[in-house]
Amino acid sequence: MIRLNHDFSPKDTFECGQCFRWNNYGTGYIGIASGKIARVEKNTVFCPEEDNEFWSGYFSVSTDYDEIKKILTGSDTELKKCIEFGKGIRILKQDVWETIISFIISANNNIPRIKKIIETMCRSFGDRLKIPEGLGIPDGEYYSFPSPGRILKAGLSALAPLRAGYRDKYIFHAAETVCGGQTDLTRLPSLSTQDAKKELMKIKGVGGKVADCILLFSLGRYETFPKDVWIKRVLNTVYGVSEKETDGFIAEKYGGYAGFAQQYLYYYYRENNL
Repeated sequence: MIRLNHDFSPKDTFECGQCFRWNNYGTGYIGIASGKIARVEKNTVFCPEEDNEFWSGYFSVSTDYDEIKKILTGSDTELKKCIEFGKGIRILKQDVWETIISFIISANNNIPRIKKIIETMCRSFGDRLKIPEGLGIPDGEYYSFPSPGRILKAGLSALAPLRAGYRDKYIFHAAETVCGGQTDLTRLPSLSTQDAKKELMKIKGVGGKVADCILLFSLGRYETFPKDVWIKRVLNTVYGVSEKETDGFIAEKYGGYAGFAQQYLYYYYRENNL
């Protein structure tokens, strides 16, 4: 068991669009990451004691969110209200392979459908997990996220029941690229952010925005600011930033904390239907 006493809300963290395997069951959330299961209630992560270190890293318990918020707000009243609204968001450190596939699936998709595709994939190709005792985890079937080798072995045609559409080919190509060594996931942490992004974009279906999501949500590259048409519209509406000014504005205004700013902006304006 670990406690997240500050700057954490399960709803803000699990429903801000950064992850897809945490599900609300009434009073809390059940999640699976790297073949481990945990239950989260309010500020407490219920997990086997031997998994405390893993979940502490996953939730970045050592990150000083008070300091980050202080730096980001400054005189920015627009961002300040976004931070207040989403003050419980913590950027997770997810498995890079799972994040690659999750955000390939996320392209031009909605969250319920993304979650359904991922769950079907895990049930089809992952391993069934044993439920840890004494943690209050509801009975049910829980599965790990399948490895690239498992996807490759299954073959492209086996992905059809996922109903992922054209993304089937991208999922399979990702497995081929990783298994074949064209993209070495173990090297990514040691590469610069730009080089890591280039490495990720060797995978079909991983464009600039998806690569930035992977960098931010699995590799802790907090200077990245995933940009799509919607978030660019937010910047234009809120700050009057044109598309050609976007990169310079983000770098100057948010610097190494751009990823945090993006999450606060995205969550606030999505939830309030900008």
